[in-house]
Formats: sequence, C-alpha cells, structure tokens
Amino acid sequence: MKYRKFGHTGIEVSEIGLGTAQLGGPSLLNGRRSGYAGIPRESAVAILETAFDSGVNFYDTSDKYGDGEAERLLGAVFREKRDRVVIATKCGITSEGGHSFEKGYLAGCLESSLRNLKTDYIDLFQLTKPSLAIIERGEIYETLDRFKREGKIRFSGISTGTDQETVRLIEDQRVDSLQIFYNLLHTAPEELFLDKAFRAGMALVVRSPLSSGTLCGGHSYETKFRREDDRSSYLHGETLRKRVDMVQGIIEMNHLDDAYGILHFSLNYLLSSPFISTIIPGASRIGQLDEILKLVHRERMTAEKFSEVGRFVRTLGNMPAASSAS
Repeated sequence: MKYRKFGHTGIEVSEIGLGTAQLGGPSLLNGRRSGYAGIPRESAVAILETAFDSGVNFYDTSDKYGDGEAERLLGAVFREKRDRVVIATKCGITSEGGHSFEKGYLAGCLESSLRNLKTDYIDLFQLTKPSLAIIERGEIYETLDRFKREGKIRFSGISTGTDQETVRLIEDQRVDSLQIFYNLLHTAPEELFLDKAFRAGMALVVRSPLSSGTLCGGHSYETKFRREDDRSSYLHGETLRKRVDMVQGIIEMNHLDDAYGILHFSLNYLLSSPFISTIIPGASRIGQLDEILKLVHRERMTAEKFSEVGRFVRTLGNMPAASSAS
C-alpha cells in the first residue's frame, strides 16, 4: 500500500481508503428505507479485516449508514487497534431526510458516533453537504473548532454537495479536509479547485470514485435499481444513458480489456493526480475489495497520459446522450 500526506494535518493515509455505506446497509429516512442493501455481519467484518491486513488505514463512514451500523462495525473491529486506523465519519442528515447543522444537533450526533465507534475521539469529523448559505454564515466552523478544543475530534471536514460550495470552502480555509465528488465522468474539479485546495493544505477525499458503480462497466440503458437504492432517484433516463455511453467511449479509446478494465483504469486515473489524498471506493464482497486492491501494484499514469484522458472524457461529456432506440 502507498500512503499520502493528508493535507496539513501531519498524518498519512492509505491512498486507497474504504467507504462503508455498503457495509452499513440502508437507513430509515422519513419513514422509508434508503441506501445499499445490507450484507451479513460476518461478511462486513471480513471485508474490514481484509482491508486492514492489506494496509488500508483510512475508513469513511456516517451516522446514517445503516442508522449507525457501519460505525458500530468499525468500533467492534478496530477497538483494539484504534491508533492504527484513521476513522472519518459524517453527520448532518436528519432521520426525516433533511439537513441540520445546529450546534446542539451536531453535538448529539458526535456523542452518538463516539459511542458507536467505541472511541473517545474521531480522527476526521465531517458535515454532510451544508448549503452555500449555511457555509457563508460561518457557524459550522465555530462548532467544529469547539469540538476540536474539547478533544473529541482531531480534524474537521466537509463532504461537499456542489463544486461551487467546494470553491467557497477552499477560499475560507476553515476546515482540514474536503470530501468531493470526482471521477472520470465528472472531471470539473480538475479545472475548478484541485490545485487550489492542495496549495491551501486541505486534504481531498474522493467519494463515488466509480460514479455510483457506472465505472465498474456493468450498467446498460436498461439498468434499474431497487426503490430503496439511492441511485433509483437519479441514475435513470438520459443521465444513465449518457454515463453508459461515456464509459463505452473510454473503454474503446483506451483499448481496455479484462486485464486492465474500466474499474482499474478509472481508479488509477484519480490516483495519478498529485492533489488527491485518498479515494474511498466501497465493497460489498471480498472479491470486489480484492479487485480494487490490485490497483496497489498498478503503475500510475504519466502526466501526459493523465492530461490526454482528461481531455478526452471532457469531450465525451459535451456530447448528447444516445437515444434509447439507438
């Protein structure tokens, strides 16, 4: 495993981290189940133990992954080796499915996460998608700074909702890290802020590095998701068709095959950027994790290749989606 500096924090994290949404399973939001289907606890534990044994030390979770189940799994598995892992959790989503960033609400979420994780501190405490208006008010910074002074969190972060909000957070420079939406099908961060964040000493954590599974190569125009799967609300129609077309274009342009497929190519692209601290793909099976970890031995792209691929996918992104009849 290779490790990278986590912004200006002084710690190093595995360049391949692990997202735990799949391990936690669905949450009850506004009376309905939402999220990934659950997996057996023994399978989730095996995935965490395999990741740790492979050198993964960065684990991203949330109080809403399985209504805290993902946090409880991390607490159980890593309680005896707490000082050897970096645990990042998130809060800000309410049980009604809305958002709250009031001091009292966040403090309650923090205490709950500490109990779930069986720890007296959280390495990285992140807020989930505060709006630009909330960011501009500045109260969230004061709350996060207070948690630091109390010793309950080491570092603060924001999981951003839009690129515009990310740019504002970089300008403010009041948190230690940003969790951003960035992948081969959404490369706008390269032009908007990656270098700015890096120069400001802010760590960058990449979520959805496989574009909600599209960059695994298994989606088609006919792909449908369970009603409780979050992807059912946005990954359909023209959006789905355009992503499928872009993936096919990337495969053909780079002559990808089973030996070096779209999954490895996509993750390798992200890790070929010097500005990224870690990526957090998820896994619901040991086989998926093993496939992701093969990337450890893959040579990173040259700067020239990285630029070439980036230009090509931006061209694809400007093309209209094919019709479902084509």
